[in-house]
Amino acid sequence: MNIAFAVKKCVQQPVGAGLGAALVLLACSASAKDTSWPTVEQERFIATECVTLLEHARTRHGLQMVKVLVQSQGMQLVLQACPYVRTHPGTLQQVLDVRVRVVDSETAAHFVRGPLADGEEVDMGDVHLGLPEEVAAQEPDVAPDVQFNRGWLAAVMQGRGWQAVPGHWWAFVPAPSRK
Repeated sequence: MNIAFAVKKCVQQPVGAGLGAALVLLACSASAKDTSWPTVEQERFIATECVTLLEHARTRHGLQMVKVLVQSQGMQLVLQACPYVRTHPGTLQQVLDVRVRVVDSETAAHFVRGPLADGEEVDMGDVHLGLPEEVAAQEPDVAPDVQFNRGWLAAVMQGRGWQAVPGHWWAFVPAPSRK
C-alpha cells in the first residue's frame, strides 16, 4: 500500500511522529485493507499467467502507457488476469482482463461517467462470458453511462496498441502490428 495514500485517506488529524504514527498507519492499513486490490502474490501470479501475452516489448510498453494515461485521469488500470476466451466459434484466444478503479473521483469525473467514489471500480456493467452474439443477448439494455465508459476504455486501450475483443468490454488483445 502506498504510505502517502494511506496517510491521506486514513489520518484525519495530525499524528505525532515516531512509534505512534507508525502504529496508526499499521492499524489503518490493516483495517482499510481491501481484498479486491491485488496482493503482491496475486500480481506475481498474474504476471506469470500473462507472460506469453506480454512477451513482446511493444505490448508491454503499450500496457505501461495505458496505465500512465489512466493514472493521469484519476484512475488505475487493474490487471485481473490473462484468461483464454472464445473470440469466435471454435477459437480460444488469450486476453488481457482489466478493470478500472477510481483513485481521484474529481479528476476521473472529467473522463468517465456514473457514480464515482475513490477506491471503487468505474461502472462498466457486468462481465459475461460466451461468444459476442451470446453476450449481446445477455445485455439488451446497457445504460448510457456504461456504454460511454466502455467506449472510453476501448479508445484508451486502442490508442496504445490494444484492441477490444467484440462483446467483451473487459478483454483486450494486442493489435496487429502496422507494417
